[in-house]
Amino acid sequence: MKNILIPTDFSENAWNATQFAQAFFGNDEVNFILAHIEHPSTLPPAFEAINSYITGEMSSEHQVIEALQNNRDKMLDTSSLKASNIVIEHLKNSFTEGLKQLVDKYEIDLIVMGTQGFSASKNKIIGTHAQTVITKIQCPVLVIPKNAKFSIPFNIVFPTDYNSIYKSKVLNTLTAISNLHNSSVKVIRIVNPKVALTQSQLKNRSYLKDYFKTVTSSSFHKVNHLNFQEGLQEFIDSMHIDMVAIIAKNLNFFEMLLFKPSVVKMSYHTNVPFLVLHE
Repeated sequence: MKNILIPTDFSENAWNATQFAQAFFGNDEVNFILAHIEHPSTLPPAFEAINSYITGEMSSEHQVIEALQNNRDKMLDTSSLKASNIVIEHLKNSFTEGLKQLVDKYEIDLIVMGTQGFSASKNKIIGTHAQTVITKIQCPVLVIPKNAKFSIPFNIVFPTDYNSIYKSKVLNTLTAISNLHNSSVKVIRIVNPKVALTQSQLKNRSYLKDYFKTVTSSSFHKVNHLNFQEGLQEFIDSMHIDMVAIIAKNLNFFEMLLFKPSVVKMSYHTNVPFLVLHE
């Protein structure tokens, strides 16, 4: 991990994600790109909250730059980072295109962002911008829920149905994240106990076991449960899981975990970070 992009709308959730990123990477040699992306001629709603420290006749662009500089100063005050390790960017573009531009420009290794910003609906678990990053940006993303506070991630759960052929890019990213804090990767299959693995699934599981055996601490688990969300919640609670890792192309998992209103009944979406892996 070298270049970390943190998109911000200056909301509380965005600042929480920023603090989480700082703590997660600690004293590692990483560069943070702190960026605000807005549609042209649109003043972000965040400035209703931050106008108190902005005086005089200033353009919206100057206001954004000052807010970014203020966040950078707070990052420097609460860490051993050097000013040269934090770049600020203000783009006027669509959120998707702006992110793609920054990912290419800085060769971003990971995006860290909150689940919701100022404009998010209270009835949604994950905001539009976070959903856009997960589904449309080909870059790993660490999604930080509003109540998540950094603690050493001893255990990372990796739910899978073993139907995928796992590519090295996905596994290398998961390994790099887990090795930062010597985390244990716990691979789980949540399934109806009457359903057996196919030959293809057995082959994919064997590949995962061989891979993790040489690169990081790991264990494999089967959770017998008819409801995927409830099974995951029980595993998180019983195994003290600190992070959930999932492959981006598996939209069925995302529907079950984050995008559907029924997930509101679960608690993991409010306090457990999600690491979204792209091939």
